[in-house]
Amino acid sequence: MTSRRQSVERWFIRRGVPHVIHDYRASTDVFTRAAPFLALVFLIEIFASFGDRFDGWAQFGVFWAGAAIALGAAGALNRLRGRRLFQLPDRVGAIELAVFVLVPPVLPALFSDDRLSDTAGLAVVNIALIAGAYGVVSFGLLPMLRWAVSYSASQIALIGRLVGRILPLLLVFSAFLFLNAEVWQVAHDFTGHYYAIVLGAFAVVALGSVAVRVPSELGELARFDSWEETCELIDGCDSPLAPAEPPLDFSISAIAPLERMDRVNLGLLMFAAQAVRVVLVGVVIGLFYVAFGLLAVREATIVSWVAADALNPLARFGLFGSELVFTWELLAVSGFIATLSALQFAVSTVTDKAYREHFYDDMANEIREVLATRALYLAEFGGGGAV
Repeated sequence: MTSRRQSVERWFIRRGVPHVIHDYRASTDVFTRAAPFLALVFLIEIFASFGDRFDGWAQFGVFWAGAAIALGAAGALNRLRGRRLFQLPDRVGAIELAVFVLVPPVLPALFSDDRLSDTAGLAVVNIALIAGAYGVVSFGLLPMLRWAVSYSASQIALIGRLVGRILPLLLVFSAFLFLNAEVWQVAHDFTGHYYAIVLGAFAVVALGSVAVRVPSELGELARFDSWEETCELIDGCDSPLAPAEPPLDFSISAIAPLERMDRVNLGLLMFAAQAVRVVLVGVVIGLFYVAFGLLAVREATIVSWVAADALNPLARFGLFGSELVFTWELLAVSGFIATLSALQFAVSTVTDKAYREHFYDDMANEIREVLATRALYLAEFGGGGAV
């Protein structure tokens, strides 16, 4: 593989879209990157040989017997595959995964008192770890989130201008809610678990309104009319293919269309970028109301609103000769309004033209740059074949 191709594929991974890489496979591209983590878990699970059945030197011997079984199975598999004894695999197939799932549970089956539950539990945990590792690594969720946070952080000033624009409108419908005794009474009676459930439901609605638009928008972004259009996008970003030159013997229409997993991966990237913005707006609004409540709502007022004999503030501090109290009720009400504001923002980015111009179009251009790089990458290295 050429260094130019490697640099492009690393760029795709850093952007959180590894599925657009040509011939991307779980055995050679996903589980090999997850192998260090899975190997560490495998070593830790050797300690599953510890239990109440043995103690003292007998337990010491049992531990090393378990280590010999686990490491012996891994080493034997490596030798069978033609690798060094304890080399991390360069290809992870069904046998490697079976060893990871089945060998550690053998230890409690041999040495534990509660053999059935310990063995079955460890096998289930290992299956879940494989599924989780596949999801995180296959779709590049960690670099995707890092890119989305970095991209949104670069637009903090834009988000600040947006908050300055929507805050007056927000105050019109939320000031009455914030200064309403019944809302504070509800907040006072909320337990942490139920409060999290209620806010989580609003958050799901907010993020769901973003997610439902992604598939149709992605189809529009993936269309290119000419190589000149793609090269212009590539030259305007940090793509390793810049400066780009149109292929002389390859039509733009011959580029393989996005397959299902490509769409899922790119859709997750679009969703992550927009979701981080929604969360940032909610956090800014929530902090505003916390500050407003500290200054505007006195302790005696809160006591009368929540019909309590006294409060148990989270913190007290003085400012300009007055005492301010930071309470659970203030935090709960501010969080509730912040979540509603995030919902309003999420819906506005979908329906309001001005919001889309500020927030969606810029993000869409980032996705177009990825897709343009993919098109030229396939023309140069993938033959336009299916990814």
